[in-house]
Amino acid sequence: MIQFKVSAPGKVILYGEHAVVYGRTAIAASLGLRTIADFSELPEIEQLIKICFPKVNLFINVPLQQVQDFLLTNKNLKCTENYEEFYNKIKEFVGAIGYFHVKQKLSLEVLFYLLIYIIQNNELNIKAFQIQLNTELSISSGLGSSASFAVCIAACFLHWSHLQKNISKTFDISDLEIISKYALSSERIMHGTPSGIDNSICTYGSIIEYKKDNYIKTIGVTQIMKILLVDTRVSRSTKALVEKLAELKYMYPVIIDLIMDSIDHIAITAIKVIQKINNPANTDNETLFEGYRQLMTLINMNQGLLTTCQVSHPSLDRICAEAQNYALAAKLTGAGGGGYAYILLLPDTQPETIASISRKLIADGFPVTLTTLGGAGVQIHK
Repeated sequence: MIQFKVSAPGKVILYGEHAVVYGRTAIAASLGLRTIADFSELPEIEQLIKICFPKVNLFINVPLQQVQDFLLTNKNLKCTENYEEFYNKIKEFVGAIGYFHVKQKLSLEVLFYLLIYIIQNNELNIKAFQIQLNTELSISSGLGSSASFAVCIAACFLHWSHLQKNISKTFDISDLEIISKYALSSERIMHGTPSGIDNSICTYGSIIEYKKDNYIKTIGVTQIMKILLVDTRVSRSTKALVEKLAELKYMYPVIIDLIMDSIDHIAITAIKVIQKINNPANTDNETLFEGYRQLMTLINMNQGLLTTCQVSHPSLDRICAEAQNYALAAKLTGAGGGGYAYILLLPDTQPETIASISRKLIADGFPVTLTTLGGAGVQIHK
């Protein structure tokens, strides 16, 4: 029987959040924190789909016949032809299965949306199976947990369809394009109108330059960068923060446009620096450390401009101030107003320094995670 694992990273926005909404440049990177899906076919006698998602306390068995009946009843309904009608049928199906809260509902909708979509498009033969999905990412925190989840599930079912056809391979570029497309389509369930940045970085990994309307360019990574992810433990609404900035822009259009242009220039400059420190020809330490110093200056500038746009938070300001006490730089990542900040570490930042700043932040009530940027995208694990 077929059995395998797939995993996908989370994401962090390094520069350009909010400005990207207005057509400017953003830079995002994959995180060393990943979502992992364990998949295994079950003996035919079981005739069940076993779903285990501990992060949302979801442990449920769905009769295989229920899915087969859905496919038969809706055999002429295609997601690509009528998304709204297709999704409404998925919602009805999940409602009949049952759930206890909205995170379980959304998880089941994404799972069955992608399963049915891939059965239709990739001639997947539905059989009894078990899928267990765990994640190192906080949910609804701006770290790409929903995209990582969707990419994992899309990759899982696409790989299953390959194995059923005796195609055993790692994902090539065409597979990655398909996975990203599937994940983006299902991200509409979680986010309504996703930008495409999250599913892209969770699929391809590395560091990417991104602009609205799907301009994506990968930045080659040879230097794996280390950061501290710091959780403010302050919940926030991305929608409310975007609307708040839109209101400011309406009141002060010239000022906000100039700030958006400045954030754009910061991101474009940061891309050049990141490319320089990842150029294999630049092997001297002075070039490397000068690049990191420039990135830290740009981090401080970007954070200052976001604070001016009223999307920071006192907790984020405290984290940024603490980083500067250690000659490091921090900024919010994502929508702001709480959520996460990241602190860029130098290549030679000592473990003692990392331990000291972590202790101080934890004592102030901010959980800290040491992780990396720019690693692999979605992967199959034998």
